Amino acid sequence: MTACATDSAPPDTDDEASDFDPVPDDGKADGLATFNMNNVFPDDLLTNDTAMDASDVQAFLEDSPYGGRSWLADATVGDGSFAEAVVAAAHADHIHPLVLIARMQVESSGVSKHPGATTLEHALGCGCPDGGGCSASYSGLGNQLTCAAHVLRTLYDESEDGSGEWRKGHTKKTLDPKTVTPATNATAALYGYTPWVLVGRGGTWLAWNVTRRFVAHADALGLLH
Repeated sequence: MTACATDSAPPDTDDEASDFDPVPDDGKADGLATFNMNNVFPDDLLTNDTAMDASDVQAFLEDSPYGGRSWLADATVGDGSFAEAVVAAAHADHIHPLVLIARMQVESSGVSKHPGATTLEHALGCGCPDGGGCSASYSGLGNQLTCAAHVLRTLYDESEDGSGEWRKGHTKKTLDPKTVTPATNATAALYGYTPWVLVGRGGTWLAWNVTRRFVAHADALGLLH
């Protein structure tokens, strides 16, 4: 289960133009200051599930990086808020909540605007294998959050134990194609989810750029623990 991708076109559907703008370096040691296709995320960023609680996520959505309140601040998943669902999914698989929110933006522009009911069914691109359709089993925002967190954790663990197709220290070509040797398990997991580099255009570069933007914004708001 990976993001929607084929051999002929990149999977991302982020049409928020500002997501492709460089994020200024704020001098923080967050491991995201400069894009390196072999070392995209440090492991402790991807796996820091306690970095934000539900109130922090809610505050982030109330004052989003897009200059206002995200529609997700009012969204519900089951009987709870979207923020609560993000944190629950993050805790279940030990994934940073902000990584999940950034993934939703990359796959569907789902933070900056409401992507529409059909797109929202697969807003994080999870359960949509390369070259195939999206599985109904993973439809819905709650299912997408839990699926994305679980897939990222599985890809991370498979890199760590050496069983993954994408793994730390193992050289492999992306669909661009670029030759990549992941320096971290987190980087391997990102390429397992979206096997493209696409600097300045999409793919794993876009996941890095949006996450960098979100981390900088959350830090400026004092929301990261």
